[in-house]
Parts: sequence; structure tokens; C-alpha cells
Amino acid sequence: MQHYSTLLKHIHEFEEAKRREAEESNETSWNTSFYQAFLIADIRFRKAANVLSFSYPEDLPTGTEADQMGQISLRFEQHVSGWKTKILALQLEAQASLEYENKSSEFSEAIVFDTEHKTSIHEIISELRDVVYQSEWLGDERKQRVLRAVNSVQSEVDKELSNFHLILGKVVDLGEALGKAGKKAKPAFDRVEQLANAVRGQREQSTAIEKDADPLQIEDMRDGGDE
Repeated sequence: MQHYSTLLKHIHEFEEAKRREAEESNETSWNTSFYQAFLIADIRFRKAANVLSFSYPEDLPTGTEADQMGQISLRFEQHVSGWKTKILALQLEAQASLEYENKSSEFSEAIVFDTEHKTSIHEIISELRDVVYQSEWLGDERKQRVLRAVNSVQSEVDKELSNFHLILGKVVDLGEALGKAGKKAKPAFDRVEQLANAVRGQREQSTAIEKDADPLQIEDMRDGGDE
């Protein structure tokens, strides 16, 4: 799972470099003072693709520094921008595998959201809906598909007793519904990541409570200490 977190960090760093380059250059040429940041990103993405079996060009960019920056930017839009959904799905699968492999714990798929987590999830969903409604990069048909996926997640969260892996699956479906839209989709994907983290946070908290010592045993220890 560390590979996924590292790759997401590198993606965010390159998105920031692209944003700064765009602010400090004109529309007809690249600001080559950002060349090193672009080249490092290209090397990182190629390495990540090899390790994680993702699709990315194996050849180095060619031409002048400006030419190479253009090629790297295009590679990012064509390949890397679509990795976020895949990474999220892989993270959730890895988390589920770890839980199943932990033989010492009493694993249960049942999950009940407390008020704090439910409120947080509702806020994230509300923000995500706003992003979707205001988006110009989503067509009407895809926008309706995303909103249906959002409603499906909320419906599951609002149940008195829900299913941990079912909810995570719906979050992955939501990410897939967003599709590939480059940096324009970043605010939406950020909300999807927050949703997944909130669900996992409730699960981890519930598991920790289940592992607490028996209150009766604590009471017995105290009685013994008073004698």
C-alpha cells in the first residue's frame, strides 16, 4: 500500500508543478525553469508503472527541454490522470486483504456509523454533489451516473447496519463513474478519497472498540486491588 501512497504524492506534486508553470508562462511556450520537475515526474511515473503494472511510455522524451515538457504533460493527461481511480481500488482491495489475513482478530463486515463519522460523510457527499453540479467536464449522462453512484453510497451509509466492503465497493464504483478528466476532476477525486478514508476510519474505530478488554474483567481487577 506504500507504493500507492507514494504515487499519489508524486501525482499531486506534478499537478502542483504544472499549475505553477502555467501561472508563470505564456500560452505559446513552456517555462523551462520547471523542466527538472517535469523530467523527475516522468521518471517516477515510468518506475511506478513498472512496479504496479500500469500503462506508461517506456521511452524517454526527446527534443528540446520545451519539447520534452510538452510530451511529459501529454503523457500525464493520457495515462497518469486516470490512475487515481485504479489506485483507490487497489488500496481498498489491499486493506480488505490485510483484514482477512489477520487471523487473530474477529473480522466482521458489519459496520455501524456513529454520529461523528456519519456527519463527516454527509458533508463530504454534499461537497461532492456541488462539484458535480458545477462541473463543465462531465457530460449530462455521466453527471447523472455519478450522482446515482453518490446516492448509492449515502443510502448505504444511512442504514442502521451496513456492510463495510459493500460501501467500499460503492465508493470505487463512484470513482469509476467519474472517469478520466485530468486535473479538472481533482476536486471530485479528492472527495472520493475522503469518503474512503472516512469509511475506513469508522471501521478501524469499531474494530478497536471490539478488541477492548472486557469491562467485567477490569472491574474484577479493581475489586482484587481493594482487598
